[in-house]
Amino acid sequence: MENPSNSQFQKRFDEIAKNYENISNSYTVKRRIEALETETEGPILEVGSATGIITECADKIVICTDISYQMCKRAKSKRMHVVCCDAEMLPFRHDSFDTIISSEMIYYLKNPESFVSYAHKILKSNGKLLISMTNHSMAVIDKIRSGLRKIGIGGMYFDDGLKEFMKLEDLLKILRKENFKITHIENKVIIPFSTFDRLNRMLENSPLSKFGIFIIIKSVK
Repeated sequence: MENPSNSQFQKRFDEIAKNYENISNSYTVKRRIEALETETEGPILEVGSATGIITECADKIVICTDISYQMCKRAKSKRMHVVCCDAEMLPFRHDSFDTIISSEMIYYLKNPESFVSYAHKILKSNGKLLISMTNHSMAVIDKIRSGLRKIGIGGMYFDDGLKEFMKLEDLLKILRKENFKITHIENKVIIPFSTFDRLNRMLENSPLSKFGIFIIIKSVK
């Protein structure tokens, strides 16, 4: 089943921009921030940043980009550097950034290869590409949320129109093809509620980590 086009996703995120932060799961956002910002160096480019919540507390220069104009407007209200653009056509000079962050964005792209190729060009030597993506094996959780939305239960994020999540092995092939070296892969958050934070951290260091909802992939140019 084919996913919507980049422009169709743009419209969906334009519609939800005003309430995006309110409907985002604050616990999973916090855990992704922890995983993605621990090794960042500046300047940082966050691609598909929405309102910029993942890098909001970064103590380095950050440029946020998103294809959604309304998301960029929300980000601009609190961030200095915001560029509205398609992740597959990043308008930056070669060798410009030490770190690029992509959080829950890459599986929306029609051609993720284009994003990874651009990322390689605009990263400096030994620059880092840090990606967070939903675990394809745990996509059933998204289906459950969709079902709950249909029967009127709120607080279940929103219907973004995504039909299929990207598989980890497909992303790794793309990264290696573009000459990125994979340095670390880890699964995060088995139970997406802050009440279970201690249990999550224990499970993430056990064989049950394969059930983590998010996969963090760290790579170097």
